[in-house]
Amino acid sequence: MGDIDIGSRVSEGMHFLIVSGAAQGQITPARRLARALVAAAPARVRATLAVPLSALRRMFPGETKASAAAGEGAVVFSDGGGVDYAAFTDGFDDGFRPERFDGAAFVGRLQLVGPASLSRLAAALRIRGRPVTCVVYTLLLPFAAAVAAELGVPSYFFWTMPAAVLSLYHHYFHGRHAVLSAAAGDDPDRRVEVSGLEFLRARDLPSLLTAPSPYLPAFRDMFHVIESSAPTRVLVNTFDALEPEALASVLPAIELIPVGPMVTDSTDHSSGDLFDHDDDAIYMSYLDAQRDASVVYVAFGSLAVLSARQIDEIRRCLDSTGRPFLWVVRRDNRRCDDDACNAPKCGMVVEWCRQERVLGHRAVGCFVTHCGWNSTLEAVASGVPVVMAPQWSDQATNARMAEARWGIGVRAEANAEDGGAVLCSELARGIDAVMGDSDGAWAIRRRAREWKARAAAAMGGGAAASNLRRFVEGVAVGSQRVKS
Repeated sequence: MGDIDIGSRVSEGMHFLIVSGAAQGQITPARRLARALVAAAPARVRATLAVPLSALRRMFPGETKASAAAGEGAVVFSDGGGVDYAAFTDGFDDGFRPERFDGAAFVGRLQLVGPASLSRLAAALRIRGRPVTCVVYTLLLPFAAAVAAELGVPSYFFWTMPAAVLSLYHHYFHGRHAVLSAAAGDDPDRRVEVSGLEFLRARDLPSLLTAPSPYLPAFRDMFHVIESSAPTRVLVNTFDALEPEALASVLPAIELIPVGPMVTDSTDHSSGDLFDHDDDAIYMSYLDAQRDASVVYVAFGSLAVLSARQIDEIRRCLDSTGRPFLWVVRRDNRRCDDDACNAPKCGMVVEWCRQERVLGHRAVGCFVTHCGWNSTLEAVASGVPVVMAPQWSDQATNARMAEARWGIGVRAEANAEDGGAVLCSELARGIDAVMGDSDGAWAIRRRAREWKARAAAAMGGGAAASNLRRFVEGVAVGSQRVKS
C-alpha cells in the first residue's frame, strides 16, 4: 500500500492531548509518540504532552520558573516542532514519596483528583485556541477516556510495555487457566500455555501477577476501561517483526497497533528527563577514546533502587573484568562509600546520561541492564548485546524474550541466598558470554546486528510510520464524521 495523504483527509487542524504519568518510563515514549504524530502530518497536527506538575517542574525547571502561570494547566514549553508541554495534578505536586505513601494511596489519590484536573487542562487549551480533538493516555490513567468522552472526542490507550505483557494481563484478567495457574503455582519453569507465548515460563511473568501488588487492581480497572470501547484499538510501543505472535494473541478482542520502536528523537535537542545530566561532552569524549565494541555500559533505569550489596557486586565485577565501562549510578542509589560508587580502575561513573546516544556509540559493546522496555528497545535498535538483571514489573518477561526469542543477550541470575543480588561472578559470566570470543558470543553479536537492521526498517518509513499515518488518518476521518 502506498503512502497515505493525510493532508487531503484533514481539512482542519488536529490536536492530540497525550497524557502520561510521572515516571520516566512513561514520559520518554509518550514524548516520542507526540513528536511522531506531529511528523506524520506536520502542517495539520499539533500535540500537547500533559504530565503531572511534579514531573513538569523537573523536566523543564528553567521554563517552569520563568512562567508566571507555571501551575496546573499551564503550557510552559513549546519545542518548536509542534509539541507543547502542560501540567495536570496527580495529587502529588511535590512528587510521590514511596517512603510516605504506598501504591494504593498513590492510585487512590490519582483517580480522585486526576479527572477534574485533566478536564480543566482541556478547557484551558480550548481557551488558548487549541481545542483537543483526540486523547491518548498511558498507564494508570483510564480516567482520561472519560474526560475525552465528555469532550466528545476519541481516546486511545498507549501501551508502553511489550505486546506480550499486554497479552498476559488480558488473559489473566479474563480468567484464562494457563496464566492463572502459572502465576499461582510453585514451579518456576512451568510453561505459559497461551498461543504465541509458549516460550514464557512462570518465572518470566510480570511481577504484578506473581506477588502481592497494590497496582494489580488498578491494572484490572484500566483493562476494563480499555476493553469497554468499541472497537478496542491500542497503540503499542513495539514493531511487527519483534512480536508477531504476541500482537495476534489478543485478537479479536483487542487490535494492537504497533507504532514502535519509539527510540529515536534526533530532532529533539531538549532532554525533558527527570534527572540532571552529566556533561554530555565528558562521557562522549571518554567513549570516543575507546576501541570499537569494547565498553561495558551499565544502567538500571529510573526507578530501581539497588542495595548497597548490589552496587558493590557491580563495582567488583567491573573492576575484575578489566574492560572500560560507563556506569550510571543515580543519586538515590549512592548509598555506599565513595570507593564503591566512584569508578574503579578503567571506567567512568555518571549520574545520568542520554542513553540513546551512548548505546549508539561505536565503542559500546555490551549493555548491563534491568531490562525495562525502553532500555530493551533502545538496545535492539542500537544493535548492542545485553546482560539482563530484571528487577520487577515486565522486566523478567522482557529478559526472556531478549534471550530466548531474539537471542541478543543472556540473563544474569539473582542469588536468593544473598538477598536477591546478582553476584559479581554471575555478571562477569554474562559479560563474557556476549563480549568474549566463544562461538556463542559471536552469534549473539551477529543477531544483535540483525535486529538493529529490522528495527531501522520499521522506523525508517516502514511499518511503524505507516501504522501511525493510518492511525492519524482514522482519527481524522472519525472526527469529520462526528462533526457532520
